[in-house]
Amino acid sequence: MQIIPKSLFTRSSILICAIFCSTGKAVASEPETIWQLDGFDQPESVVSDPKGRFLYISNINGQPMELNRLGYVSRVTVDGRIVDQKWFNGLNAPKGMAVANGLLYVADMQVLHVIDLESAKVVKQYSVPNAKMLNDVTVSNDGVVFVSDLLGGGIYRLQNGNLELWLAHPSLPHPNGVLWHEGELLAANWGEGMQSDFSTKIPGTLYRIDNSSRNLTPQPTGYQLGNLDGIVADNGGLYVSDWKTGELYHLANNERQRITTLPAGLADIGGAGDGVIYAPLMMNNRVLALKVIP
Repeated sequence: MQIIPKSLFTRSSILICAIFCSTGKAVASEPETIWQLDGFDQPESVVSDPKGRFLYISNINGQPMELNRLGYVSRVTVDGRIVDQKWFNGLNAPKGMAVANGLLYVADMQVLHVIDLESAKVVKQYSVPNAKMLNDVTVSNDGVVFVSDLLGGGIYRLQNGNLELWLAHPSLPHPNGVLWHEGELLAANWGEGMQSDFSTKIPGTLYRIDNSSRNLTPQPTGYQLGNLDGIVADNGGLYVSDWKTGELYHLANNERQRITTLPAGLADIGGAGDGVIYAPLMMNNRVLALKVIP
């Protein structure tokens, strides 16, 4: 088990802590695969509804930046049965999503779609012309929506009907996964020095962002972890996916564990806090349900 002493949890000690966080990654017991579904079209994100009945899966269905209107959202049951393969279609390259107050928020290139879960109809669309690739969505406890722009390097905030750039920071050049957690915004950076194949010279770090000051604090156990994508809070900690390597990590109690290694393309994981992680394998057109709590 990899232990990171509490004495290292200071801003001035992040570099020292990186030695603990980036070498000798502990490996936990392999999670159980509850079910597997195939036949998707580049599944990128999985979210559950608040009643625990259905999962919603975004399908890019084309190139990651292609505006082809072939993208769609699937609806499946939590026990792995497809209800509607194309529950909502006509999207471009949909990626991250979030559910709040009966609404599904979908990041789709330069547009944030707001879809009513009961009617499967769009109730609002927000255009972000300066965005390059809107990537993930999360909603705070008081209904504020945050959207990351992976290639544009910004995080947008939807509040009181206005969607505006909220944060752009040199330490967060490629924000991918976002999650509102314990009164703060978590943002998973893809990495630094991105190449044309989306590889990076420096692995991405998981950051905590103070909502008032907008200051960034690296999460020590998530320092230079990988090409980070999804974030889920469960099992007393955080689960984070590495898209490039397919590795799934659990960060908790000053420790970092590699839970499993899946195929490359492990995208925006989902969960409902019940010990199950839903893993979209974008390059394999597959979604797995993994039991991560014994």
